[in-house]
Amino acid sequence: MRFLCRRLVPFSLVLLLILIGCVYWLLQASLLPRQSTLQVRGISSPIAIRFDDYARPFVHAANLKDALYAQGVLHASERLWQMELLRLAGRADLHRLFDRDGLATDAELWRMGVPQLAEALSVNVEPEVLEWVRAYVQGINAGLARYAVLPPELLLLGYQPEDWTVEDVFAVGAIIAFQSGNNYTKELLRLALRHKLSDDDFALFLDDFSDRADYPFVIATAGRAAEQNGEVIPGEVPAHLFAQTALLDPARNPRLPRGAFGSNGWVVAPAKSATGKPLFAFDSHDALGLPNLFYELHLFFGRGEQIRGWSVPGLPGVINGYNEAIAWGFTNIGDTQDLFIETRHPEQQDTFLYDGEWVAAEVQTRTLTLADGSRVAHTRKLSRHGPLISEDPPISFAWTGHHPGEKGLGALLAINRATDWQGFNRAADTLLAPTLNATYADVHGTIGFRTAGVLPLRGRGQGLYPQDGSNGSNAWRGWVPVSATPRLENPAEGFVAAANARVHAAGEMPLVSADNAAPYRIARIQSQLAAAEAMTPARMAALQMDWYDGQAAWLLPHLLPSLSPEHAAWRTRFAQWLKNPVAAADSVEALVFQQWYLCLAETVFKSRLGEDYDALIKQNYVLNQALDVLIASDRHAQWWQGQRAQTIDRALAQALAMLEKQLGNNVAQWRLDRLQRAQAPHELAQALPVLAGVLNAQPAPWGGTPAAVGRANYRYDRPFQVRNGATVRVVAELDATIHAASVMPGGQSGHPLSDHYADQWPHWLAGDLLPIVRPADPIQQRGEAEANVDGTVFRQLILEPAQ
Repeated sequence: MRFLCRRLVPFSLVLLLILIGCVYWLLQASLLPRQSTLQVRGISSPIAIRFDDYARPFVHAANLKDALYAQGVLHASERLWQMELLRLAGRADLHRLFDRDGLATDAELWRMGVPQLAEALSVNVEPEVLEWVRAYVQGINAGLARYAVLPPELLLLGYQPEDWTVEDVFAVGAIIAFQSGNNYTKELLRLALRHKLSDDDFALFLDDFSDRADYPFVIATAGRAAEQNGEVIPGEVPAHLFAQTALLDPARNPRLPRGAFGSNGWVVAPAKSATGKPLFAFDSHDALGLPNLFYELHLFFGRGEQIRGWSVPGLPGVINGYNEAIAWGFTNIGDTQDLFIETRHPEQQDTFLYDGEWVAAEVQTRTLTLADGSRVAHTRKLSRHGPLISEDPPISFAWTGHHPGEKGLGALLAINRATDWQGFNRAADTLLAPTLNATYADVHGTIGFRTAGVLPLRGRGQGLYPQDGSNGSNAWRGWVPVSATPRLENPAEGFVAAANARVHAAGEMPLVSADNAAPYRIARIQSQLAAAEAMTPARMAALQMDWYDGQAAWLLPHLLPSLSPEHAAWRTRFAQWLKNPVAAADSVEALVFQQWYLCLAETVFKSRLGEDYDALIKQNYVLNQALDVLIASDRHAQWWQGQRAQTIDRALAQALAMLEKQLGNNVAQWRLDRLQRAQAPHELAQALPVLAGVLNAQPAPWGGTPAAVGRANYRYDRPFQVRNGATVRVVAELDATIHAASVMPGGQSGHPLSDHYADQWPHWLAGDLLPIVRPADPIQQRGEAEANVDGTVFRQLILEPAQ
């Protein structure tokens, strides 16, 4: 028997290896062939697609429709899992992929109005844009048809994708718009805090530094008009409502496509450029993961027309990018969502008070069919302000996406095709949602900035917390006129920058948002650009990786005087570090400061907030703003309870004890990157950790801080796990021909077995930008054709019209 077992064990291992090899070979069949000729239906003439060393495609087509068709083929062939997640979320149909596990998320997406926006956008589409979208959808379906074996994620879940429709494209646009404007969660948090705190204590969470004379607005303004906060309505937020919002948070719900949108963007005028040409830099800050949010592509069509840049799979064209004449990048900014606390009729459950009258809510029902044939009904109620997201208390949700008017997807493609500042503005004027800040440069020498997208005209308040829905004076009064949205052309400073920062001082222009990122990134970018006399592309790229900790520079002078003699050595170390507070990977001070800050936040807030602190700590911006005001000013001093110095000193002692427990008592061996890791997880690996080794990028030691330009952002309930950062970095010089270089934290392919699944990850970690080399002409040969241009090997895929 032992002899038999000894013979069977190696035989079993051989069988296992054969099985693994067969599975691997089978899954390889779903990879896109990059050196081949494919026969497809729906194009007018052959299309050449050339891939560089990182599988970045350069498409040569006769016209825009054919170019977008090729984009559809590429998206479906390289990013099908990502596309399916986006369209099903946009349709509130995740139950089709996850069955009962997706039902609760679908209910919330439908209740918030995401699929309803998709439907409205599909109705509003202009005839010409509709033809372009149809061509893109035809390409997607051609890409779907070529699959002999589906990508591994879909195989694992047993999901067979349906053919795409035009409506699906608008569903992707709708979910992107919704995820880009989630201010309502901060309003809910402030409502919970208001219920817990006195008026004086709650005032801390409405304060910021925007009244300082040196506050770094995007557009420098002189006035400081008082702002109206509106009335503060106390009210308790039930626990289930925070659970509902968690369903719409991709960081806590891996069934959702990744979100958390932010960015840096800046442009430099010819006069400040070493080359005498405008310079453009952009890095989009989003949730890190594989596949990466963006897919890079370069479309060439017609008579020299181009659309080049970083697309979202499921949408035609590019979100951020450049063409033959202009470059643009969007940073998230606009507050387009508000909450209203409704007053319910004492006897009629679905009737609410508005402006002295009782108004019945519209009740809508949606029925879903599950895999086993069972049916589940969801209901939503529409008040005067929008759908109710809570019954007790009744809270309604207002969003500009509920009122699309005649606006549609055409703005995106119009921006892609603009060739000067005037054309760019005409296109951006038609954008509905999300509301974004754009930085702009062109080959004519113009640089600019503007806010694009619909902004609400609020009756009262700044959108920081819920308003009384029964008071008609609180209701939205329409929309900010397009002509009144902030914009700036060729500023005297010779540069303009945006970093999710407050656009302008109070009362100067229509409010874009009072819920902004901390000012540290924008202040650092502005100071570096102002000091530079001859900016170069290399210096622009270096600034994208800048780990100067502006938060530490601002706060430490206020913290160090409170330290006891026991911490005198640390006072000396921090004072020395403050001469150049860079959060380098090997920095001890950066590590200790970040841990100290987290301990101080918990010490200050948790004693009064209890369980609500756990909700607060997940909203870094709200916590940062409150704690930083408390540290760096004498306002709201009651929060210290007469123990400011002692509290600060104890928090440092706690931080040092925590670090000693994790890293040992030899401080000389402490460094930031011993704890901090850059991570790029796959959604499926978050739900099934056993797949992490196959689907995730290898976590890497990492420097930086959430406050740095080279952002290394993490949630404070998951300290030092960097899962938010630059999902693309690009720098361009706008000569007669635009020269650009870029990098993404991952790769072009969404297929885990592809050589290009994560091949850019090491370059991203190193801060390298990969030059974008344009091949001269399409390769004439078919099949195994290759061409070498400046050291870059291009491989060619031909799409030919099927006979």
